[in-house]
Amino acid sequence: MAFFGVTKEVIASNFPIENADAIEGATLVGSTFEFVIRKGQFKKGDTVLYFPIDSLIPEWVLEKLGLVGRLSGSNKNRVKTVRLRGQISQGIVADLDLLEGMPEAESDQETESQLITEFLGVEKYEQPVIPCNTANLVRLPIGLSAYDIDGADRYVDVAEVLMQQRVEMTEKIEGMNFSVTYSVLKDRIYVNQRNFSIEPIEGAVHEFWKVAEEKGIINFVEALKADYPKQNITVYGEFIGPKVQSNIYKLKGFEVKLFDIKINEAWLTPDIRQSVIEKHFGNLDIHVPILATDVILDEWLNGKTLVETSHGISQLHKTTREGIVIKPMIESRHEKIGRLIIKQRDPIYLSKTNN
Repeated sequence: MAFFGVTKEVIASNFPIENADAIEGATLVGSTFEFVIRKGQFKKGDTVLYFPIDSLIPEWVLEKLGLVGRLSGSNKNRVKTVRLRGQISQGIVADLDLLEGMPEAESDQETESQLITEFLGVEKYEQPVIPCNTANLVRLPIGLSAYDIDGADRYVDVAEVLMQQRVEMTEKIEGMNFSVTYSVLKDRIYVNQRNFSIEPIEGAVHEFWKVAEEKGIINFVEALKADYPKQNITVYGEFIGPKVQSNIYKLKGFEVKLFDIKINEAWLTPDIRQSVIEKHFGNLDIHVPILATDVILDEWLNGKTLVETSHGISQLHKTTREGIVIKPMIESRHEKIGRLIIKQRDPIYLSKTNN
């Protein structure tokens, strides 16, 4: 699961914002996030608290920060990517005084972040699930956890590891996490949202199940059972269509774009995944758009940063794409994030949408 939490960070730099007298931009050591602060509020080398995108900040913290009623969301408490005087701002920083009264504990950075996040009462915003009266939402099948990908903004050093590797680069799709699982233990197929499995009820069909059947994904999993007998199989995709996030693709019906396949605890490499999808479906139309495959990342970037490369036009519709996802052609792990896979969401896309 991707890391989320309020962290202690160090200011890396300050920079001016054109035509702005009261605010300036700043960055953090070890990340590519840029954000807006009051002019002179913090300087290079200062240690601060960083509230990442999608933080839901409680009222008492907002009061101390002077931000009551000034953030996003229905409760005006959600941190989003915004533009202030033309400058993209991703996240909020605050003084360490907010931690007054918090018990001290010796721990690693991630554990410390969990303690800080709990002390401040900050929670992560989650995209609401589609209102459901057509199925029961139950826990995910045994052994399956919510799928998430860490961001290159926070893990610059992890992204750097990929620079000299051969990778697959795909478009990050705006939608809802979708998966179809075959469980050997139960000898049955499940259709899942991000955090729940969708249990059918009599007299109704949930849209996820409908799409899984109509788009041939159930049949695809059945075919994989023959190729990988007596093994658990999960096919992952992004569910897109009307009223799903911003529906930037202007779809009139629901679709799924596949992007990962897991056999027991092993992920199919990009070349094998593409091959089995193309073999079964006859083409890669049901796959997320592939921007590049089996290329050395640094050479493919050709001098651009990941942030710059994340910005572009979606291959699904003439609109700004959400970003990019990078996977190595050979599966590997990293000590900080586990499975080596990283995403870069486009700050311009984020500033234009409610996501």
